[in-house]
Amino acid sequence: MNQKIYQYAILTIVATIYIFNLNAQTATIIVNSDIKHQKITGFGGFVNSPQFGYNHMTTAQIRQLWGSESVTGYNLMRLFIPTGESNWQQVIATAQLAQSLGIKIFASPWSMPAAWKTNNHINGTYNGVVGYLKEEHYEDYANYLNNFVKLLRNNGVELTAISIQNEPDYSPEYAGCRWTPQQMANFIRDYGHLITAPIMAAEGVGITDNYANAMLPDEVFNNLSIFAGHQYGAIQSAHKKLQEKGMEVWMSEFLINWNANLTTARNFSWSIDAFDFAKAVNTALLADINAWVHYASRRYYGMMGDGTNGIPNGVITKRGYILSHFAKYTIGTTRVSHSWKDTPGVLDGSAYITESGDSVIVKVINPSNNVISLNVDLPFLTQWGKGITTTSSANMAESAIEISHETFRPKVQIAASSFTTLIFRKSGERPISEMTGEPVYFNKIETQTVTNPAFGSTYQLSGSTRVFDNSRSLISNFTSAANGYLKLNDRYTRLVFNIKSISSPGTYTSSNTTLHYINDNGQVRSYNYGTLTFNPNGSSVWVLDISRNVIADGVAGIIRITNGNWTSILTIIFGDVYFLMGNEKVYKFSGPYSEWDGNLLDCLEDPNHTSIDFTNTTGITPAMNWKSLAANPNNVFFVSKGVANNNPNVIRDGESHELVLSEHGNFYIPEKFTAQSVSYTRNFEGYGLMVLPFQAQIPNGEIKVYDLQYASEQVFGTRIQDGIIPSNTPVLVVGTGTFTFTGTGEISTPPLLTVKNMNGVYVTVKAPANSYSLKIVDGIGSFHRVTAGAEPAILPFTAYLDLGNAVMAQRLPIELNDVTNIDPVIIEQIKTNGNNTIFDLWGRPVLYPQRGVIYIIDGKKVIYQSN
Repeated sequence: MNQKIYQYAILTIVATIYIFNLNAQTATIIVNSDIKHQKITGFGGFVNSPQFGYNHMTTAQIRQLWGSESVTGYNLMRLFIPTGESNWQQVIATAQLAQSLGIKIFASPWSMPAAWKTNNHINGTYNGVVGYLKEEHYEDYANYLNNFVKLLRNNGVELTAISIQNEPDYSPEYAGCRWTPQQMANFIRDYGHLITAPIMAAEGVGITDNYANAMLPDEVFNNLSIFAGHQYGAIQSAHKKLQEKGMEVWMSEFLINWNANLTTARNFSWSIDAFDFAKAVNTALLADINAWVHYASRRYYGMMGDGTNGIPNGVITKRGYILSHFAKYTIGTTRVSHSWKDTPGVLDGSAYITESGDSVIVKVINPSNNVISLNVDLPFLTQWGKGITTTSSANMAESAIEISHETFRPKVQIAASSFTTLIFRKSGERPISEMTGEPVYFNKIETQTVTNPAFGSTYQLSGSTRVFDNSRSLISNFTSAANGYLKLNDRYTRLVFNIKSISSPGTYTSSNTTLHYINDNGQVRSYNYGTLTFNPNGSSVWVLDISRNVIADGVAGIIRITNGNWTSILTIIFGDVYFLMGNEKVYKFSGPYSEWDGNLLDCLEDPNHTSIDFTNTTGITPAMNWKSLAANPNNVFFVSKGVANNNPNVIRDGESHELVLSEHGNFYIPEKFTAQSVSYTRNFEGYGLMVLPFQAQIPNGEIKVYDLQYASEQVFGTRIQDGIIPSNTPVLVVGTGTFTFTGTGEISTPPLLTVKNMNGVYVTVKAPANSYSLKIVDGIGSFHRVTAGAEPAILPFTAYLDLGNAVMAQRLPIELNDVTNIDPVIIEQIKTNGNNTIFDLWGRPVLYPQRGVIYIIDGKKVIYQSN
């Protein structure tokens, strides 16, 4: 395999802030330039006239935010049209300055003269009466708007657009006017020709289907230049029909100046406010919006502070810099399709390509406290990149991305709690891969057990379309276990829903989202996850944590998931729905093998990938050694029967020539197979728990291995004397140094692996609260009770002790018995001779003896040799 494709670009921004984290979480963004969306026209904000009483900006302040020479690079300015022609002069100076900066200017009216309205007042609602424009004044109003256009034109200002009405679907007790969608469409159709500037409409509270559909008829559409709306309400989808006919769609007003979930009145916390804002802009762009304009530009919640609410006057805010990321680097580009392979599940963003196609721009929102190692899968080869990052302590800090070799997959370290712009320049064409692939889920919801046929089949969610609202649940609509339940086949920690698309006539939330389940004691219980917010744009992943660290009494079965939201109806098209033990991943490929395939590189680079299936892939050669390239050293690779590949961890027709395992990395196989040779290497420093998926030889050297059993608030260990460690049996290893355990034969990882209360683990999980994990204190090993909130990670090939709620001790000591003077009796008759009772070394009866363990029979210490 060509090694140069594994050369990565490392983003080395200010070293004191962005220190490379060897334990960083990983993610991949795949940029698909073949699927193009909207062209990006611009970004900016509203500048209010003095009549508003705030937000009027000085020349110097405007020059800081707008124009090619400004700090932030905004190119759109929205002007307020004061009510009454006598007040229009106050707009001219700001408009002329904006014109001199070479930016686009549009203007919005709040109300026409009061006498033209049905409530005879400039307010949207006055004395309880909602004001509409009287039809007999439609022509007067068209001429009124055109007079504003001519006033600015006569003063050297040409408007990019003039709006018909600010928020026609809202009736405030301040300046406003109500228009139905049809009334606005009729006005534009019949009187739009009287206005000599391009017309913008509807500027509703949301970007809604009712106004967009009203603008579709040609006689309306032909008089309209820009469809616009605000982002306080839903961004629906009918605006895309206007775009298909060649019209741009703008988001012309939005602000966030509070957070209802906080006790404080304003939310100026970077960790909350910055990411709310960044995601608001990004969400609009993902909905194909061409331009995004904030409300007041100079305001405590705007792009420049105004000296109120603790925000310095005339200083660019974090919001101002975040919007500048979009303005400086995406204006004139085209948004292209992208998809995430995001292990932590926290990243958001979007992707763009320049008109020439020679550069790709990627926006990355990382609200987490973790550094994330991001692979950027580009549509071309690159050898040049730049990163621009804003954090709580840095504003648009720039740094070169060092790329030592030409690649289509630069790797960048995304700083914790950051908003980052990545730019990559094309250096060559990317080789095309004809290999196709898809993830495989062995624990799909459909493969779990139904305890009663009466439960039905509604739990089979993968590939289905379901409505999720207050009256319709997921999994089933049953309220009890009377008709059975979905029994889980293993100790899963997560339930994962791949969502292909989701739609809602209202909000995209589920409130009081509740899992109704069967606990480990067979009782029906429920757990409330609270309010969940779904991504309305494109595919997403919804994960429910069902581990005992969240649901303390365990989830052994599921009845249903309910939605307490009365205000929205979620229609969800599901992809695969499945359960996970940890972060294990499996992928299957088909077609001609390609080393340039991005999905293949994801699998090899991701330490959570546990197997890759090449059985339907052609072109596999005996020389291919994927283990040497895989981030997970315990990854296994399946090839077709006819491929003579004997490299480590390759499985052909149910058999591996050599399986090489290590202590680092998950090991998860879909079905058992045999190995001609298998080894597991691990470093021990005193005491260590171990479980192996094969029968292993105890290596030579200073090492002892003990069978474990709990009794009387302590754990007893009996040394294994015959040198054989049974497969899938947790044992205690005492030794110092690196040891290799070898074997041959069957390899398996059975579900629900429990031996004498010891739960073996092949995939990293957190120890459940109130279980016991092995700790070494002053060189002595003992089992310590796991405290909720401080659950240690149980690594692959280890185990934890689970005694339920029967034992409450904080610590369980280990007593080891190195028995000598063993009578070498081979007991073959035990199972058929009921007179020979078997005792352990502490005198307790043993019902199920294990091979290689020392027992007492007829007063003699013997090594049990029969199964």
